Amino acid sequence: MLQVSGNTLQQVNTLKYLGVVFTSDESRNKEINTQIGETNAVLRELYYSVVAKRKLSKSEKLSVFKLVFVPILNCGD
Repeated sequence: MLQVSGNTLQQVNTLKYLGVVFTSDESRNKEINTQIGETNAVLRELYYSVVAKRKLSKSEKLSVFKLVFVPILNCGD
């Protein structure tokens, strides 16, 4: 039991702090899966808001792809 200022803190199996998931078994799989899911959500939103828009020209879409998509996809390298 851990107490802070007379309050007993509950022990949890996972904790998300500053975008990082900490687990009681020190596994990084959950953190990696969480980051993949969040990245997929961002890329999906970008796809529907940029790539699928018929009003944007091909050069505008290519610029967004080079400036946004490529850095995100290369982040793990």
